[in-house]
Amino acid sequence: MARGSFRQRGRGRWELRVYAGVDGETGRQRYVTRTVRGSRRVAVAELKELVAEVDRARTHAGTVGELLERWFAAAAPGWAPTTVAHTRSVIDVYLVLYLGSVPVVELSTAAVDELYGVLLRCGGRDGGGLSPGTVHRVHGVLHRALVQAQRWGWIWVNPAADASPPRVRRAELRPPSPSEVATLLRSVEDRPLLWCLLRLAATTGARRGQLLALQWRDIDLDRGVIAFTRALVVGPDGPVLGPTKTDTTHNAGLDRVTVDGLVRCHRDAQVRARQAEIVLPAAAFVFSDDADGQRPWLPDRATKLFLGARRAAGLPAFRLHDLRHFMATEMLAAGVPLATVSRRLNHARMSTTVNVYTHAIPAWDRPAAERIADIITHAEAS
Repeated sequence: MARGSFRQRGRGRWELRVYAGVDGETGRQRYVTRTVRGSRRVAVAELKELVAEVDRARTHAGTVGELLERWFAAAAPGWAPTTVAHTRSVIDVYLVLYLGSVPVVELSTAAVDELYGVLLRCGGRDGGGLSPGTVHRVHGVLHRALVQAQRWGWIWVNPAADASPPRVRRAELRPPSPSEVATLLRSVEDRPLLWCLLRLAATTGARRGQLLALQWRDIDLDRGVIAFTRALVVGPDGPVLGPTKTDTTHNAGLDRVTVDGLVRCHRDAQVRARQAEIVLPAAAFVFSDDADGQRPWLPDRATKLFLGARRAAGLPAFRLHDLRHFMATEMLAAGVPLATVSRRLNHARMSTTVNVYTHAIPAWDRPAAERIADIITHAEAS
């Protein structure tokens, strides 16, 4: 049974202290402390409760594997499908394999850091090392699970809090040039749906999931406005429609060329529907091969179609997502206000736009350089 003591730290103020065993990493004795206010009788009662909590943690805490399963079951219902799938994969592929049988109360920061080292050296399925970004995601899952263990009273100190996951450097943005985007679009002019997908990606900056979730009722072809209200994501049980990444709806204006392309695709969809002797529903997906438009293109298929088109056009490597970066960097370089670009990207905060794109636009700094040069020139002439 845990041992405890208390001492008065001021008028009506008491510090409780309970022995919680030896730290497996440092060999030092660990204590749980708590400050309470009230009479001596209150302090005694609170100390008894704290001793009982420490004893319960020792008695009921299970293994890391048990913690991960209980935490996942409790937290996953509130997550987006992609978060569920990614977290489940990290648990099954990495954490349960390496730490599943370790009692939570015996998990140390040194053991956590050792895990990260192993993953970096040989944690991949082919025996190769994982990238720092992947190891950092493993750290994030483990840390959140251990936070829950603290809330449940299984442990008093989170061993992942002081761990040292690898540093992840932000990758340099290398969006395609305007001429490369033009070449890509010319190469798919005979494939209207794919042309519309790539054109929208390059002009609206929408994410892949937002584009694939578009239904014809989301597009006002007369006014040239498109509403992004949802996203198509692939969860553990297949593709589902969910909220956008920022959980908000946003509209984007469309240029005349893009509208004309969408009008063509809409007419083609209506023709397919008439041939199938049905009426195209307003809720039909824009990017669908079905006559009724009920099944959208899946994310992997959209990416494969893009990659095939890019290779066929003889263009250097860039991702479908880089068309989003293309839109943002070109608009900012052209002097479009930051607030407008941020809204078009559907960033939750304008600071996100600044953090991601400012370093890619050195022209922004030129007015400052000219200004300071004018100040020096004026001073020299005085």
